Amino acid sequence: MWARASHETLCREAQKVRSPPVASSVRAVRRGASQVPRPVVAATLVFGLLLALWSVALPLGDAPDEPAHADLVFHLATGAPYPRHDGRKLGLAVQRLCRDTAAAIRACPGEDEVVTSTNIRPHTAANAPPRGSRRDFNQDGGDDEVGSFNQMLQHPPLYYWAMSGIVRAERFVLPGKGLPPLDREFALLRLANVLLVVPLPLMGWWACRRLGLAGEIGIVASLVPFAVPQLLHIGSTLNNDNLLTLLAATLTVLLAGVVRGDLSLRTAGGVGVVTGLALLTKAFAVVLPLVVAAAYVVAWYRWRTRLRKAVAGLTTAALLSVAVGGWWYIRNVLRGDGLSPTTENGRLTSRYRPPGFHTDLPLWLRRFGSLFTERFWGWFGWFTVRISIAVIIGATVVLFGAMAAGVASVRSAPRAHLAKDEAQGVAQPIGRVDVGVLLLPATLFGAFVVARSWSLYGRTSLFSFIQGRYVFGGVVGIAVVAAVGISRLTGRWAAIATFGWAVVMQSEGLRRVLSGYWGARGSGPLDQVRALVAWNAWPGQLLVVGAIALVATTGWLAIEVALTSRRAPVARPPTSDPPMGTPGAEAGQATLPEIAVAQAAQ
Repeated sequence: MWARASHETLCREAQKVRSPPVASSVRAVRRGASQVPRPVVAATLVFGLLLALWSVALPLGDAPDEPAHADLVFHLATGAPYPRHDGRKLGLAVQRLCRDTAAAIRACPGEDEVVTSTNIRPHTAANAPPRGSRRDFNQDGGDDEVGSFNQMLQHPPLYYWAMSGIVRAERFVLPGKGLPPLDREFALLRLANVLLVVPLPLMGWWACRRLGLAGEIGIVASLVPFAVPQLLHIGSTLNNDNLLTLLAATLTVLLAGVVRGDLSLRTAGGVGVVTGLALLTKAFAVVLPLVVAAAYVVAWYRWRTRLRKAVAGLTTAALLSVAVGGWWYIRNVLRGDGLSPTTENGRLTSRYRPPGFHTDLPLWLRRFGSLFTERFWGWFGWFTVRISIAVIIGATVVLFGAMAAGVASVRSAPRAHLAKDEAQGVAQPIGRVDVGVLLLPATLFGAFVVARSWSLYGRTSLFSFIQGRYVFGGVVGIAVVAAVGISRLTGRWAAIATFGWAVVMQSEGLRRVLSGYWGARGSGPLDQVRALVAWNAWPGQLLVVGAIALVATTGWLAIEVALTSRRAPVARPPTSDPPMGTPGAEAGQATLPEIAVAQAAQ
């Protein structure tokens, strides 16, 4: 009995209805779709302010590969074309800034500095460079090439075009003959990356909405991304992962509607454009067409009489994705470089293998599992600051437990009843195939990492390419499934439990970053904050205003979360919130699932 009640709380049960007028049905769906709950609005605002805090909490140049990303952005901002994969070395200006600002010595080593995996430069208030003497791009050496090849040219150009456009717009708008200080431009680019990642809480709620899940689950899903400090760390720095994360999250939201019957050409067009943009951002996105195909197969499987619409939607999405992003890979092949050429193939060779080396699968699995998990949760910068292993273990247990409970909470509709249910006007309950499509982006991104890392291990004996951040493109699907599980395990307290988990994880991450990068060794929090403000590119007054806004909005979010838990019963019939999306919109008609939900909302 309890299990059945819990399932009713989590999913929309099938409802037989008499068909209301189509126009009123569509209006009801669109009216409900436009109302974002206050807790989700608050969560999105807090997420953005937290990302802004993370963007100043890490010294410039200290994020993974950040100097190389920044160098390519500033190179394009000079008006230069996008180079070939082996056509550029790192620029002098960014290298000098990195040596001046980065804490990790191995990020940009100086001539007399000892490079180790953990050596860092002290960042105290006393040794901060004066604000009035900070150099601009040209004063720091400009675009002159030095050092090794910039390996970021292995990536498609969309992210770098977008970021360089921001630099060029800033230089055009700001008055004066000289350029702004380079550290200020660097900090501005970090904030631009914040804008790419800030919609994730909204995306989590939106995906739940399009699936037809109860409103409280959507609120919980909007809070889950807060529990991954590494996500906010990467999301607040220069990294093309951020644009891919946004596009993959958007695709997940669109496909959540597709598996529930949204086979409109408008949605298919959105799927195709978003997939194409992802392909033009990073080669990892080659797995996303598989997710798209799986979603349309599931949609056809559910609505057996709509094969023609499913095929039309999938074809539209495929053609648009090739037109928008596939041309990059076709061009590479025609130039003789292969699909995704990189200078890393010439660097990572068998010369690293010791004599007598042979692959050891158990050893590799242990190392891969440990490094991947720890780097998913919180190995910051060049891995010089890390959250505690106890917190990582606890967070892993919580997340996997919640996801397991989420998968167990849904059931698949019997195949024999699909056509009959559609003919009778019954809205299908969410099933495990829907959950599978949501988790497919994270699964395929993870499989890509496994295959690449194992290949490099066999070639070089090195444990490389093991980055937990590479699955952040699947974070929305993870958040939705985890939210379903948390809601089942904790009932009405789901939002409060998730909020508490997020507070613990964010506190641990920010505490580690503050003490690891700022102030003299052994100094207290006050000295650490002073050092952060002294080194920062933004005025101290602006940081104070941001901190006050963060505290105020976090208080608002806490109140909204408490009210959500107070209003939610332990187990009750599904809420009347309609799922997002308007299947059949291209014909101006509401589909049967829309009509059922609209009727329930009236």
